[in-house]
Amino acid sequence: MGDHAMTQDLPGKPVDWIAVAITAALSLAFFWEVHLSVPVTVDDAYITYSFSRNVASGHGPVYGHDVVVEGYSNFLWMLLIALGLVVRRGAGDPVEIARFAALPFMFLLAFSTFRLCRHRARNAWCVVVVALLAINGDVITAYQIGLETLPYTALLTLSFMLYVQSRRDPRFGPFVVPAFVTVALMRIDGFLPLGFILVFEAARRLWRRQGTVRDYVAWASPAVAVYLVWFLWRWHKYGLFLPTTYYAKALIPKLMPHRGWEYLRNECLANGSFLALPFAAILLLRRNARALPIVLYALGHILYVIRVGGDWMPYGRFLLPILPLVLVIIVWGGLDLSEWIATRWRTASRALLVVPAAVLLFMGAKTEPRALSSDVQRGKIAFSIEQVDHIDMLKTTARLLNEALPQGARLVTDYGGVLAYYTDAAPIEMWGLCNAMIATKGSSEGVQPIYGKTCPECYRELKPEFFHVMAPIPRKIGAFKSHQEVVENVWQTDTIGRYLNFQTDFVAGRVMRPAQDQAVYFLELRRPNVKYEPRSVGTDVRVDYPFEPGGRSAGL
Repeated sequence: MGDHAMTQDLPGKPVDWIAVAITAALSLAFFWEVHLSVPVTVDDAYITYSFSRNVASGHGPVYGHDVVVEGYSNFLWMLLIALGLVVRRGAGDPVEIARFAALPFMFLLAFSTFRLCRHRARNAWCVVVVALLAINGDVITAYQIGLETLPYTALLTLSFMLYVQSRRDPRFGPFVVPAFVTVALMRIDGFLPLGFILVFEAARRLWRRQGTVRDYVAWASPAVAVYLVWFLWRWHKYGLFLPTTYYAKALIPKLMPHRGWEYLRNECLANGSFLALPFAAILLLRRNARALPIVLYALGHILYVIRVGGDWMPYGRFLLPILPLVLVIIVWGGLDLSEWIATRWRTASRALLVVPAAVLLFMGAKTEPRALSSDVQRGKIAFSIEQVDHIDMLKTTARLLNEALPQGARLVTDYGGVLAYYTDAAPIEMWGLCNAMIATKGSSEGVQPIYGKTCPECYRELKPEFFHVMAPIPRKIGAFKSHQEVVENVWQTDTIGRYLNFQTDFVAGRVMRPAQDQAVYFLELRRPNVKYEPRSVGTDVRVDYPFEPGGRSAGL
């Protein structure tokens, strides 16, 4: 099917303004759904915010208190949050800044999806597609959590929209590669769609014998050069080819070979997107030229997700970026099927339009949080509700613990987001997400590979000074009765204890708000000739060492 066949049903209307008006109207549905949803976030989001805070304060993209490691994988998003922190002068919750920063990207996502859909379909179909995004539970959760997923999805959809548009109007051509480079800068694995479009366009020009090598280089090289400069900068600065998060989770395919397939199956069954497969097949069989890059990329992205194994977050983070493309594939494939049948049975062809309409309706019902959501979707909502209180407790713990920590203290933590953002410590992040040594030398001994690695033998070289108890939440002041109890409640002391002596080389302490009967317990490296005595560290905040001679506060 030639390119000219795709231009039918595209009357000369001011589609841009129609798209803008419809996007604005449907944004109301999105904001209503957000209003009804759980304002969830996760600890991992605060890892990015820690880097943003340091950029905003002039320390550069480092982790915690001047730890040089690439624990973020979303460079542009990290900078945008930093800009928000500069504007707010460091005040306010970074999640609120992230949500505010995501608003224009939600509008961009809706607009780009509408315009992409409109290349083949009439307005009514495109309105339905955008509406499905507005009420999708995963889209709403992605917005609430405040990571880069929603901006990344918006930029990816925009890039494919521009590429398809450039096939009709060459004036859009110069914007295609810069758009894909922006995708690659928004999230590190954005180099995959960038590489895909470069290879696809080269193959298309070669197949059709269009243009010259010089034309292609002029089209691609300026924006790619920007990306390569950035990539070499980050490689030089941090010393690893990819962020530590990739190395930390590198064991998933090896130790959990079926994890990627199970992740894909669960997400696709939960949102109904598996029903897009026959529509993708129709577009390929009909040799729909403009749909070809979208279908091929979506299939390639699925293979990538199967390979890396997905993740644990409650919104299908790895598959969400192709959701707008999947919805467009369903509409375009349904219209192509109807068009093909029309050459034989015109009446039946109109009836067949019920098929994509029914599929879209089914997907909407499966993903709108209050409709026919599946067990997977209900599980996501339950997990989100749990995280709200959990993050609040982590923030309380971090602020309280910070009263006892010297600036730059090497604090071992398995909650490397909140504890990095709300303390002045130099965290030793236990999963390897923000620790290059653990990420590159670690194993899966006693941990779940979906979260990262462990490296007990690394701790001799890492030289930790503080450990907090697990889970790091405020407890009653008398929660533990002995030093041994504290040691047993610090995570991984059974394995790290092969290399560190927690009984003799560490002292158990607690930072307290006595008026609220609230305490956070920790282990602190014992230093020679130091007397561990009670002390006040702030208004109604005290630190003591209850199992040391003379270390207990009076009356506690």
